[in-house]
Amino acid sequence: MLGIFISVSFLCLLLYLLNSTPWKLRQSPKFFAYGPTSYPMIGCMISFYKNRHRLLDWYTDLLSSAPTQTIIVSRLGARRAIVTANPENVEYILKTNFYNFPKGKPFQEILEDFLGNGIFNVDGDLWYNQRKLASQEFSTRSLRDYAVKSLKEEVDKKLLPLLESVANDTKKTLDLQDLLGRVTFDVVCKVSLGYDPCCLDYYSLQNSPSIVEAFDMASEVCARRGAAPLSALWKAKRFVGVGSEKRLKEAIMQIHMFVGDIIHDKKRKFRERRGRGDEQDLLSKMVLGTLAGFVLLH
Repeated sequence: MLGIFISVSFLCLLLYLLNSTPWKLRQSPKFFAYGPTSYPMIGCMISFYKNRHRLLDWYTDLLSSAPTQTIIVSRLGARRAIVTANPENVEYILKTNFYNFPKGKPFQEILEDFLGNGIFNVDGDLWYNQRKLASQEFSTRSLRDYAVKSLKEEVDKKLLPLLESVANDTKKTLDLQDLLGRVTFDVVCKVSLGYDPCCLDYYSLQNSPSIVEAFDMASEVCARRGAAPLSALWKAKRFVGVGSEKRLKEAIMQIHMFVGDIIHDKKRKFRERRGRGDEQDLLSKMVLGTLAGFVLLH
């Protein structure tokens, strides 16, 4: 009897798996040919776990070997994902039919603590309203000119002199990836917040500013969430408040305090000048817009 029960149970499970697979996919064996090696139930978890420290290279290798530059990644504990590097697919997803491809809850959960309900982590009306506001500001020539000016100043006055000093001293070495990351962080802070963290200054090169370390920590932990074999692992750590999730929480608190202080300082200055100012950064423009009613009423 026990043997019959096991056989019937296995048959029911097999029928369920067959019926849960879309008919068109079952009729197209080649559709499954592109992607990592997968096994019943666990999917590609073994391969995914082995390559968790080089996911970008792993995905690149898989996409390069696929004739359509599109692969299917299915693993236990995560939703099946279709990854593509095909230019036609990318255009279809990001432009032609953008509204049919929301980020979705699994993606939002990974970045929610870091990005909240910001434009890079929401869908639908929240995304549309924020995009409309941001596009209005970035469509102005003054902000575009300010961005170009900020980048040119960063390169001409900081990056190039630093590279020249190293070129003249054969004993000095620089991490170019770290250097370009600092340039990017400086320019983004200038254009978006009107604040220069001076990441290319001599002191900053020796000791990274704490805010830079906080951003790096938050980005790293969020990336680890996406690379976790099971999402339940990092969710459990977040619930208990230990390990990397504890460090993420501390980093985010520091980032919020940093940005909050800048916002409060700008509001105070604009109130003192009754809404007058010539700042060209994105935050200043938004603060001026929110204070316009305050100035008229007072």
